[in-house]
Amino acid sequence: MVLKRFALLLIALLGIASAQSTKPLLAGATLLEAVYPGGFGVSYVEAKPFARALGLAYWQDEGQVILGLGPRRLRFVITPQPGSKSALKKLVTAKVPSALRSQDRVLIPLRYTAKALGALYSGSESSLRVLLPEARLRALEHRVEGGRDVLALRTDRDLNAVRAPDGGWWLIGLRAEEGVREVRGLYLQGVRFTPGPFGTRLSLEGAEGWPLQVAYAPSEVRFYVGPAADARSSEGPLVVIDPGHGGADDGARYGSLSEKEIVLKVAREAAQRLRKLGYRTVLTRDDDRDPGQYARAQWAAKADVFVSVHLAGSPAVPPGPVVYRYARAQAGLPVFVARARALLDRGGYQPVLRRYAASPDAVDRFNDLLEEELGRIGLTARRADTPLYLLEHAPGAALLVELGSLHDATDRARLSNTAQQSAYAQVIVRAVARYLGGGP
Repeated sequence: MVLKRFALLLIALLGIASAQSTKPLLAGATLLEAVYPGGFGVSYVEAKPFARALGLAYWQDEGQVILGLGPRRLRFVITPQPGSKSALKKLVTAKVPSALRSQDRVLIPLRYTAKALGALYSGSESSLRVLLPEARLRALEHRVEGGRDVLALRTDRDLNAVRAPDGGWWLIGLRAEEGVREVRGLYLQGVRFTPGPFGTRLSLEGAEGWPLQVAYAPSEVRFYVGPAADARSSEGPLVVIDPGHGGADDGARYGSLSEKEIVLKVAREAAQRLRKLGYRTVLTRDDDRDPGQYARAQWAAKADVFVSVHLAGSPAVPPGPVVYRYARAQAGLPVFVARARALLDRGGYQPVLRRYAASPDAVDRFNDLLEEELGRIGLTARRADTPLYLLEHAPGAALLVELGSLHDATDRARLSNTAQQSAYAQVIVRAVARYLGGGP
């Protein structure tokens, strides 16, 4: 009996040790620590130091954490680490694992994150390593498009461009030879590359004082210099509805229900109803294909109103709809907005200036209308900010709405019901029509 009790005690102690086990992790050139919550063999790492070590974009609020690399955005729902071992196992071994809040730290799944961002992951019994291979410049192209200089840098992997404190841009992780390349553009006069500790520093000669926008495509960074001519048609406002996912990407799933199918049904009906009201309306996809983030972003950039339709992707998300806005204003834009308004008063060129002089509360107003319309069908929406790539590049009123969660029984009953899907579509239609001045 004594031996049996000793054996049980030893097993319990080993279980605790396993649950608290750690390994040194080399992330890029930074030494961090990987942990194994619950001892289930799934490595996690503190999110913010990991993002800093690999040069990733980072954004966090109380409920979510988002990492960015070029056009890629990786979003995790933050869940308090449960005390129940079975509940913890369910979270860390899920197909799309959650981020865990442990005391004052937010932990993200290491191998899943590395794979999603295209990083190299390796490990042994004693240590782990994650790195992004050194990026190389494959091509540099310049053109004039829509009244702006467009500088496209093509690389062999995705990377981030970060504004340097004293001017210029850091291309994180890029290896390029030092030198100056002459550019004859409307604004740009030259491009200077300078190797440095974080990658390569890019100086855009002639861009000072002009609006500058950075956009990402797969393995490509684009710099747009100068005020853009208004790409929107004189035929009337353009409404773009974006049903999320598609193709091999199901989005959220529960049994036979899939996010990609439900949001497509809602988006199709909303588009049909808007067209009947006379609005120019485009779907980013009208079948079971995934057009990709870049193609979706191209439509977002042309839209007066942009609505991306999704469902919640994690069982940790509370039930009910959530409406997301873009989290940050473009750096330097408010100064140009003020200049644009002054030029408008003096008869400046309307098609260019109206794009930058739009009402600053346009997105808030559209958000309010969408929440009001959800309220009319008995739903209370939560509001959140997010630095999503799609919303970042949309100059009009742009929102992402998660209609609900397939993991919640009440939401699931609504989302799988044809009449309720129609109700969601009509919410979008009424909000858009009211925003554009044609609805009740």
